[in-house]
Amino acid sequence: MKRIVLIQPLYQNEKLDRNVRTVFPNGLGYLAAYVPDNWDVRILDEQIQPIDFDMAVDVAGISTTTLTATRAYEIGDEFRKRGKTVFMGGVHATVLPDEAAEHADAICLGDGELVIADMLRDYERGCLKKTYRNTPDHIAGLKHPRRDLFAGRYTFMPVSTSRGCPFNCSFCAINRFYEGKYRKRPVDDVIEEFKALPPGHDLVFVTDGNMYGYLPEDVSRFREICARLAEERRKGNLAFKHFTCYGSINALDDDEALDLARQAGCIAILVGFESINPSSLKEMGKSLNLKYGVETYRKLVAKAKRHKLLVVGEMLVGNDADDMDTLRRTEAFIDDIGFDILRLQIVQPLPGTRLFEKLQAEDRLLLKNFPEDWNKLRDSFLVGVHFRLKQLNAKELQGWVKRVGLAFYRPDRIVRRVWSNYRTSGSVRLALVTMLLNWKSRKSYANLEIE
Repeated sequence: MKRIVLIQPLYQNEKLDRNVRTVFPNGLGYLAAYVPDNWDVRILDEQIQPIDFDMAVDVAGISTTTLTATRAYEIGDEFRKRGKTVFMGGVHATVLPDEAAEHADAICLGDGELVIADMLRDYERGCLKKTYRNTPDHIAGLKHPRRDLFAGRYTFMPVSTSRGCPFNCSFCAINRFYEGKYRKRPVDDVIEEFKALPPGHDLVFVTDGNMYGYLPEDVSRFREICARLAEERRKGNLAFKHFTCYGSINALDDDEALDLARQAGCIAILVGFESINPSSLKEMGKSLNLKYGVETYRKLVAKAKRHKLLVVGEMLVGNDADDMDTLRRTEAFIDDIGFDILRLQIVQPLPGTRLFEKLQAEDRLLLKNFPEDWNKLRDSFLVGVHFRLKQLNAKELQGWVKRVGLAFYRPDRIVRRVWSNYRTSGSVRLALVTMLLNWKSRKSYANLEIE
């Protein structure tokens, strides 16, 4: 029997402490479910276990993001030196296939479930093609991921209910990866996967770019999923206690959805507030945030808290329209808004985004030596300045992010936040996870190096 190993490369910036033991590599779990039965398959997450390059495998399948791209290339090169065949996929390989192809024998563009069998059959026949493209339309009847192949203990168990996003923010590559399509799994499929989750994992992370959506049918589907989960919970058919998900700002304005979400076990929603500067929101393509208006942010966060839901607020600074006055007002906003977790960083030019292409066309990118320069994004993802700013000084902006991040994660504020979380959720484990994430975030901001 031939063997394939599916690898999630190590994110090598230990100072930022991101993604380590947080979430199972769910994409590889789904992919493993579609490996033909005549192949032995294993999953190796380099975040928690080292790679033995002399392991007995025929094919190494390597997932890529921009932050792990250079490590993925190193891994691919090492296996190829030993005569192994390398498949490469993921977001980075999809948006930059020619670059990735220098380190792999075959590239998968987009999701890999429906092409992995073809790739392995072509390998067996000795007619492997250089590029394979998955159809972006399949989503119904998705096999459950091979969770039995995951090793180690993670904080969250992941579930996917949709792929893509109904929006097209300038700084995000999701839209490009999924060819502009927002695909939603049938509700029955979603409920069955939630019911199939193994015991021993209290916390679920819904990995969708946006679980709530925008169109009326998206919202109805979200409400139906939550209502069905609440029903299954009452019947005792769910092994987990809580889940978190991404949602757009409109989710915080839907009392019915928030109530159903809480009944279903949702405890936190991650929301891209992004900026309090309307000009920056327009620049980023955040039309929904502009529609609501930044003056509604506080009201929406308060509404979520009335429904006993935690809010993870994402904020980006360094946009062309941002100036020192924007930073002063943003600091006051963050101090007052009541986020439970803050994700504050300088906007980063990732390949496959409209932002990257704009800056490249304007010759403002400071990243030009690829693939080596992807390490600069990896090493300073929160506070790096990788393009020429228009109205801000790079060092002043970096110092501001570090100072505001540390102020938000001041020890006394963390303690108050964790206590409030416990009162909201009634869950000691969730309060401890919140405390862990808060302290990890404090560590990340404390370790930021100002260039």
